[in-house]
Amino acid sequence: MNVNEMFQLSAFHKTEVIAGHEGLKKIVLNATFIDAPDGYKWCKNGDFIFTTGYPFTRKQNWEEELLYLLEMLAEKNCSGLGFKLGRYIPYIPKEVVSYADKKKLPIVALHDNLSWTDIINPIITQLNRQHQYDLEMTHKVYEQFHNHMEMKGDLQDLAHLLHQITNVPLTIYLRNFNKIINFPDSIITEKEIKDIISSHCYGKGQTIQGIELQDMDSTVRWINGSEHIEGGVFLWGVKSNLHTWEKAALEQTAVITSLEIERIRTVSTTFQRFRNDYLALLLNDSHLEPEVLFRRAKEVNWDLKDNYNVVLLDCNLSNYKGKNDMPLWQKKANILEEFKIELRWLLPDTLIGFDPHNRFTLLIPGEIEPETLQNKLERLITNDTITSFYGGIGRSNSNDNLSVSYNEAILALQVAYKNMPKKTNMNKKIPLYMESFNELNVERILFSESPRVEAENLAIEYLQEIMNYDKKRNSDLLTTLKAFLNHNANYDNTANALFLHKNTVRYRINIIRDLTNLDPTNTNDQLLLQMALIAIDALPRQKV
Repeated sequence: MNVNEMFQLSAFHKTEVIAGHEGLKKIVLNATFIDAPDGYKWCKNGDFIFTTGYPFTRKQNWEEELLYLLEMLAEKNCSGLGFKLGRYIPYIPKEVVSYADKKKLPIVALHDNLSWTDIINPIITQLNRQHQYDLEMTHKVYEQFHNHMEMKGDLQDLAHLLHQITNVPLTIYLRNFNKIINFPDSIITEKEIKDIISSHCYGKGQTIQGIELQDMDSTVRWINGSEHIEGGVFLWGVKSNLHTWEKAALEQTAVITSLEIERIRTVSTTFQRFRNDYLALLLNDSHLEPEVLFRRAKEVNWDLKDNYNVVLLDCNLSNYKGKNDMPLWQKKANILEEFKIELRWLLPDTLIGFDPHNRFTLLIPGEIEPETLQNKLERLITNDTITSFYGGIGRSNSNDNLSVSYNEAILALQVAYKNMPKKTNMNKKIPLYMESFNELNVERILFSESPRVEAENLAIEYLQEIMNYDKKRNSDLLTTLKAFLNHNANYDNTANALFLHKNTVRYRINIIRDLTNLDPTNTNDQLLLQMALIAIDALPRQKV
């Protein structure tokens, strides 16, 4: 019971509250009488203290002694102090009243005719009744949760049961699996819960915590995993000073929710293996019919889009924040679960899993600028302490031809890894080293596992349009390009060699620029075109 409820007992009908009115809701766990100057040493949390004040009046500075007593009781978190005024304590000094008000520690004046037995016995009796009631209610709560487990109730049933016990609106939240159960009505969104986690959750050691949301005092029981907060049970509009049986109900709900999280995680891990197999099917140029691809996507609960950018990510796990004895695959699986949570907000409709080499593989739908994608991916890995992520971005391609984008992403990943600083500057953390295949030049050949094949791909990619143009219009763009490069991009010298006017050369170079998106006057692009021209001579005729 609290102090205010204690005053409803018959012994306190003529009690006057002198100070600390704001502390009348403090919980009373025990009542004790002290009549020695150092009696406060045996006081403890929740004790309501009664005294005649006699030990303090024998000293000249009794007002200071009384204030010191109050300071000690406040430090021990006692629930209040009661006096019989007039006999030994003639009045309560202003300094004592002021301190009691500040600390919200009630001071009461008792009727002089009451004996200490008349005061303390009713309190102890009421506390014992309360304890008995708490035990009975707690036992009933455990029985209710036992029945819930026997009936194999779901999380909605669990929320209903907790609501019956606490009679307040509540929310059960499973962070990793996009599950939020509000009962009885929709109370809060997942985004608002994410904001609560970022602003109120201060560590894994904390379980029950009082929070304030929208000017409403509430209580949350966090569900802690080995790496991060995995969820929570929220009681809206109730402070954390719950009754014993309410705490038991909250704990039981958290335990059952934790078991449900483990069950879903086991299912999710198994399901992810099927998704990884499907990713391998998409990325390995299997030439399956579109209806087969879409049907198999539905089997793993994926909504397949028409086009994707393939993005590969990998990392150095030497400074992984989790348990050091955890196997490599488990560390990566944990990171994958983190990525899934963030991707829902950063890159919706993105498919994610592992490729056959256990690299994080993202299929990002539509067209997206590499710089924008880089920013979003950096935000994706911000929550990890791993500072050596690197990745490669393939170009957008149709879902039946993703092997091309996948191979491009592999090449870009290799370039990113080679260019990544081997020693991280701890004062300037760069969380992600990315390369986009679209921005690679000569690296496409230098880092390729098959330089000749990549050179041939380069030739087809950049020169096929020129050759098609020449064939269709009976023109000499390819010849002009060769001459232009052989004469160091000099318009006059090229025109003289081809017996053309230099404006004609300039006109043809502009057409080449439009067809290839490369600038023959740019040094890097010249190198690419030179390699493409060399490679095209080695191509079989049927490829050209």
